[in-house]
Amino acid sequence: MIEQEHSQKYLKKRFVAALMYGGKRSTAEKIVKNAFRLLKEQGLKPQTIFLNALNNSAPLLGVVKKRRGRSKILVPRPLTPKKRLGLALKWIVVGARARTELSMHDRLAYELLSLSKGQGNAIRQKLTLHHLAFKNRNNSYFKGR
Repeated sequence: MIEQEHSQKYLKKRFVAALMYGGKRSTAEKIVKNAFRLLKEQGLKPQTIFLNALNNSAPLLGVVKKRRGRSKILVPRPLTPKKRLGLALKWIVVGARARTELSMHDRLAYELLSLSKGQGNAIRQKLTLHHLAFKNRNNSYFKGR
């Protein structure tokens, strides 16, 4: 669980940093605040939705490229909590930006809502990464980084 490894304040700070574009931190903070307010107006708990979305979209395994002769092979490795959080946040922001709602806070709110229900762009990317690690499980005896 991501919440156990990191505090709420830290998670929100990292989320704003992932959402920030061109150094506009105050704009990113407003977007997050408005998205959480929109979720609250629908009668939902925004912190719970956010944590569920993070836990559902954080991958457990990743792959590392390792040279073997002239070719590179993919070696599956478990991810550290910091790397899991970083990938999940990045995928959530990319999924929100790809949506078609008018304002960014609407996109973000509905992306978090769909991820907490178990669907969305970040979940597809997580499953793709897990599938790639599973396909290369025969290379797991190599030492990673």
